Amino acid sequence: MCLGGRTVSLVEYARTVLDTVITPATLSARSFVDLGGDSLRAMRLAALAQQHCGVRLPVADLLSDAPLSDVLARYTSASVPPAAGARRTVATPNPPDRVSPSQRGMWLTERVLGGSPYNLVFTCFVEEGTLDRSRFERALAATVARHPGLRTVYQEQDDEVVPVVDRAYRHQVDDIQHDGTREEFAAFVRVTAAARGRLPFDLAARPAYQFLFVDDPFGQQAIVLVAHHIVLDAWSIGLVFKEVFDRYAALGDGTPPSTTGEGHDIAVLLTKQAADRDAGVWNEQAQFWREHLADVPRVLEVPGDRIRPAVQDPAGKRLSVDLGPEVSPRVAAAAGAAGVTPFTVLLGAYALTLGRWTGARSMVIGVSLLGRDTEELTELVAVTGNLVPVRVDIDDDLVVTSYLRGVQESLAKSIDAGALPFEEIVNLLGVERDLGAHPLVQASFGMHDALIPHRITAGDVTVRVEEGHGGGAQFDVSLLFGRSEPTLLGQLEYATSVWQRSEAVAFTDDYWAAVAELTRDVAGGLTNVRCVSRERLALLDELNRTRKEFPRKALGELFAEVVDRVPDAVAVREGDRELTYAQLAAAAGRQAVLLRELGVQPGDRVLVGLERSVGEIIGVLGVVLAGAAYVGIELNQPGPQLEAILAKAAPRAALVPEYAAAQLAATGIPLCASWAPDWTTQPLAAPAYPTAGTDASLAYVAFTSGSTGLPKGVCVPHRAVVRLAHEPDFVTLAPGDRMLRLSPLAFDASTLEIWATLLGGATLEIYPAGTPSPSELGAFLRDREVTVAWLTAGLFRLVEEFSPEGFATMRQLITGGDVVPHEHVARVLARHPGLVVTNGYGPTENTTFTLTYSVRSTGEVDGPLPIGTPVPGTRVYVLDERCRLVPPGGVGELFCAGAGLADGYLDDPAETTKMFGRFSPDVPERLYRTGDLVRLDTQGQVRFLGRRDHQVKLRGYRIELSAVSDALTESTSVKDAVVVVTDADSAEKRIVAAVVAADDQVTAIMLRDQLAERLPVYMVPTLWAFVDQVPLTENGKVDRKAIVARALPVGAASKRRAPAPGPVAVEAIDVSSVIPLFVKALDDAETEVVADTDFFISGGNSMGAVRLIRLVREQLGVSVRLRDFLLTPTPSGLAALVDKAGPRA
Repeated sequence: MCLGGRTVSLVEYARTVLDTVITPATLSARSFVDLGGDSLRAMRLAALAQQHCGVRLPVADLLSDAPLSDVLARYTSASVPPAAGARRTVATPNPPDRVSPSQRGMWLTERVLGGSPYNLVFTCFVEEGTLDRSRFERALAATVARHPGLRTVYQEQDDEVVPVVDRAYRHQVDDIQHDGTREEFAAFVRVTAAARGRLPFDLAARPAYQFLFVDDPFGQQAIVLVAHHIVLDAWSIGLVFKEVFDRYAALGDGTPPSTTGEGHDIAVLLTKQAADRDAGVWNEQAQFWREHLADVPRVLEVPGDRIRPAVQDPAGKRLSVDLGPEVSPRVAAAAGAAGVTPFTVLLGAYALTLGRWTGARSMVIGVSLLGRDTEELTELVAVTGNLVPVRVDIDDDLVVTSYLRGVQESLAKSIDAGALPFEEIVNLLGVERDLGAHPLVQASFGMHDALIPHRITAGDVTVRVEEGHGGGAQFDVSLLFGRSEPTLLGQLEYATSVWQRSEAVAFTDDYWAAVAELTRDVAGGLTNVRCVSRERLALLDELNRTRKEFPRKALGELFAEVVDRVPDAVAVREGDRELTYAQLAAAAGRQAVLLRELGVQPGDRVLVGLERSVGEIIGVLGVVLAGAAYVGIELNQPGPQLEAILAKAAPRAALVPEYAAAQLAATGIPLCASWAPDWTTQPLAAPAYPTAGTDASLAYVAFTSGSTGLPKGVCVPHRAVVRLAHEPDFVTLAPGDRMLRLSPLAFDASTLEIWATLLGGATLEIYPAGTPSPSELGAFLRDREVTVAWLTAGLFRLVEEFSPEGFATMRQLITGGDVVPHEHVARVLARHPGLVVTNGYGPTENTTFTLTYSVRSTGEVDGPLPIGTPVPGTRVYVLDERCRLVPPGGVGELFCAGAGLADGYLDDPAETTKMFGRFSPDVPERLYRTGDLVRLDTQGQVRFLGRRDHQVKLRGYRIELSAVSDALTESTSVKDAVVVVTDADSAEKRIVAAVVAADDQVTAIMLRDQLAERLPVYMVPTLWAFVDQVPLTENGKVDRKAIVARALPVGAASKRRAPAPGPVAVEAIDVSSVIPLFVKALDDAETEVVADTDFFISGGNSMGAVRLIRLVREQLGVSVRLRDFLLTPTPSGLAALVDKAGPRA
């Protein structure tokens, strides 16, 4: 026996599992993996060691690179305790009165989703011989009679699902006749199987599986099995097929079948789980999972074009993944070279591809364990498997071998801790319930090559087993390999609510590239495994085919050409005053002369603080014609902010209104006279066009918020403006067009308004100074017959809501600066046929626009608008944290290059070096890092996802939220602070400050006033939440939703008056009838339940929710769907559902 001679026995078991000769030499020189072991064989050996030798042989040890003799020797000492729960056999108790945790999870999922992602489909095509239909049915009937699991239904009793065995059940095989051609038979069978797989099973009415017999007049035959996963797993399907065909052969030749006697039922699994729990195995493994997954994100955001539904859609599709004859053999070779299993190589490539797509450096991938570590369980026809979350960390500093060994080590540890049911892991980690995705695991991986036979011979009949698909998807994405010879062949299953087919195809292409790259050189750096195929790299090249020859001229020279071409065309119009291009040129020339006379030299900077007016345009042109650079500025900023800009800009002169002259007099900046109406008629004393610089000269400096709250001056050369405004492809401006002039000169949108208009010969329609109301702006657009306008996303929304007739004369509307509300875009297009709406995206550092996207009809607006493709002269790249290219479709930071790049930041070489440079080994050109997270969608359009550094745009202002929180925490009244923004478009966004106050006397008014002295008004929060500590999500990140829920306007918030979380509107709903039911369902009379008590946070679970829904039905006479309650699991939410449903008929 094992004890007393344990080493010999373990070696014998190893020989049996590995099916090879093991000599003492190989035992001491080679590892279990080197000898052909893999994770499945390791689990089998560990099970044998536990059952027969009373020791727990960790899979992690077996899959290590230690010699097998060393691993087995660790368990020879008598001091090694028997494994907890070790047993030779598991006694079968009475028929089970409950289901396994995994079965309960599947049952609940169906209740919530209203559909099933769990149907399995397998087809046995008869390749040789003719299947005797009657004999097959007798073999099947005997198999069904032997296994209780094939005669079990699942019914709800007392708020619990219980298995009920129908001892008299006889399975009826359905007949299907194919009447088509011989060549169409296989396709017909597959289509029929898939259609049956999409039909739901009534789990309470009959055993949830169905056999189909399909034949045709040509003698072709097939057997189809469609089964719900609550009945069978892959191992069980293999058992059923083997037993049915074994009995079929036995009936044919009169010999007894290999399997006899009553089969086991699910009770053997429940007994084992109970033994593990009672022996402390669950507690021990729970501690491992808490530590192992402590800092791993609970959700892997698989990127896709589609918006994830609030409730998970169980529908899914599959694609074939064939690694082919070139790559397949390299998997085993690479595994041997790295000292890991082929399973690990394929899993590691899968995780790496997901990492390259999502940007995640740590993730959880689900791997299903067999859970068959006793002889009884290996014979059980039922679901015994357990989903284990395998942590994978991606560190690009590693070589491939080290990465793969890390994956294998994590896999082995997860296997060793795999006795704890997955549902228990989810609960102990406190995973937030999100009905839109599978909890904790959104991606899974597996191989069942050894579980289900590919061919079965029964007497004179040979069948080929082929896996189909039931039309479901349990996870966002799953990769399952089912064949290893002659090539590695698998299937990618994906949720159709998350991915389109084209995205799934792209992922499979990238996975193939990942395997090819990983196996090419296991000693190479992991960072060089980019997981993108050559064909997909071509998409990036296509995206950046934007090269265009621009005139290498300064703006003044190009403006002069327009003046020569259309001297009498109207250039600017303000109220009743208008100037032709000739008049504008004359006035601008005079302004340039005055600046020169004041000492302004080429390369100097001139402050322009004029209000929107003809004079402002003349001032800007005059500065440019003088060879200087203009610095737009708003004079109504807080004193410290204005002083900082003036100090940084160091202007040689200033053009400001008369009322601001005194304000600037103390600074010592020379003031230059600005335009007077008689300038256009008086002769010039100097040439009309003084030296205007070159295309490399500085055109303007735009100040933006810096990371410290101090302004940064973006230095934009002439060539960058020419690239934006000279014959742009995203907008056409020509004589006769009228362009709105609205944006403050300090904003780079003014660059488009002014220069695209003046270089195109169109007319600038100047909106009067001051802030417009939506109605006033709409009336102006209509009255002035504006044909082209730029509006921030928020302002566009307001005009569309309150003055939509303002767009009546427009040919093109350009909007952006924030997320453009697509619903409003659709409405304005429907109202104004012929209008083009363009989403314009770009940082100031790349001169207004980097990408654009235009729509012309409502049919093109089916969701959030992309930010589009690069404008001519610009190239864009999506890079990861190490500035390496991300596969198309993956998430990364947007970098831009080309003629639009600014020269850098004014007198700030450190910040310039940080933000501009040759950062990427994949992109050999100067780049600007935008800080924006984006992805390239399947249509070749870039989509904006958010800010990497939480910087936001608010009503056109770019704000570093960290600057606001830093300013708050510097106050002695604040212990800690976090700043977020509300969910809305730019017009409705609000800055919210969550503050941990130093004492009870602190108020929001006090803090607001302190910030107003240091920050621009647009950076001062308008909503405040006082908290005892900054709320965090379960992932350790700031809980932005919780902060927003607690926020109040400045006058209502204080430390002494912290509001309760939750919506205010629920006070209107009577919750008195549902609160007692809540308490009863929670089974805890001590729990205080109020309107916004969360059922699950208060200790409720899924089965308790089922109980609550039953109580509502029985006591209130109302039927409420479980899935609807789970979306709002509070008394107020339930009361709203009850009120909406009304009494039952």
